[in-house]
Amino acid sequence: MNRIGKLSTDRLADSLEEAIPKLMEEATVPGVAITLVREGTIAWSRAFGVRNRITQEPVTLDTVFEAASLSKPLFAYVSLKLCDRGILDLDTPVVDYIPECCLTIALPTPGDSREKLVIDKAQLALVTTRHLLSHTAGYPNWPSKEQPLKTYFVPGERFAYSGTGYSILQSIVETVTDQTAIACAQQNVLEPLGMENSRFVWAGTEDLQVALGHNEAGTPTEKASWPEMIAGASLHCTATDFAKFVLAVMRPSPDNPYHLSSDLTKEMLTPQVKTNDSATWHVNWPNPETELFEQVSWGLGWGIQHLMSDDSFWHWGDNGNYQNFVIGSAEEGAGIVIMTNGKNGKQVYQRILRGIIGGEYPSLDWLMSL
Repeated sequence: MNRIGKLSTDRLADSLEEAIPKLMEEATVPGVAITLVREGTIAWSRAFGVRNRITQEPVTLDTVFEAASLSKPLFAYVSLKLCDRGILDLDTPVVDYIPECCLTIALPTPGDSREKLVIDKAQLALVTTRHLLSHTAGYPNWPSKEQPLKTYFVPGERFAYSGTGYSILQSIVETVTDQTAIACAQQNVLEPLGMENSRFVWAGTEDLQVALGHNEAGTPTEKASWPEMIAGASLHCTATDFAKFVLAVMRPSPDNPYHLSSDLTKEMLTPQVKTNDSATWHVNWPNPETELFEQVSWGLGWGIQHLMSDDSFWHWGDNGNYQNFVIGSAEEGAGIVIMTNGKNGKQVYQRILRGIIGGEYPSLDWLMSL
């Protein structure tokens, strides 16, 4: 994957140790946590700066960040675990799993409660788990209050990034397992992978260090509560915890009953659809005239970037004042997890990847073009 697997760990770590504080200062980002994966193991982790610029409490390796959309590949893994067990099927219409005439999903609205949306069963007739995981179901990112939720094109026809799709899948998972999605994630991923500092809900009473988000000026903002799980957005975790998940994706073990099977792990990282330049949060979405990005596809939960050397899986997280990025190569067993608590965090992770690690990042090119 570019040069992450080619530079020695010591050399790369020294460069990061020297550069990151400067990058943080230039971008007005108070805190960063970073973990390197090399040769299929966690090789190096560091924390920089503070989790609250006013109190000056330091970021440590146990500091929890809002992972934002890094939630999606992790919940995709949970869903694929159910496919492994025959509880879900990737290509069965999801209506087959809905006994009632509708289902209810939760949306990431501000405050102590989540707005609910009821979806008629008929709206899901052509939608499959594969569509929901690969962002090809045709739903907007999040629904407009002014318009009823609907699919805007035939499922499978094109890429359209959608948090709504993951909330729909969350409701389906709860239906087929007869348990909460939180419990399902805990039993299938968080607990067996040793992700001790990871939560899908955040009420403010958790006994964990949490990094406050900071705006563009570096001013801390009040920590939002996440009293209900939102499969595509509400994960809170440390950089090291998320790296444990990345390792499970890179190195599925047939001897580990909690790992996804090799076949479904491969399917997870197999391109399903090319991305395009019509983002679901654009006012003119869905634009019928889109330009495809040949070097960026989407798998099941992960983005996939294509280079001459190999394909890498990646995802970003953006909850406003939390900006994160993860990229890894299953072939090389190398990757990096970067989590920040600043609105300008994307400037930091871009410069880490392009300036310190080096190489090509069509994933970043696509992301920054939206």
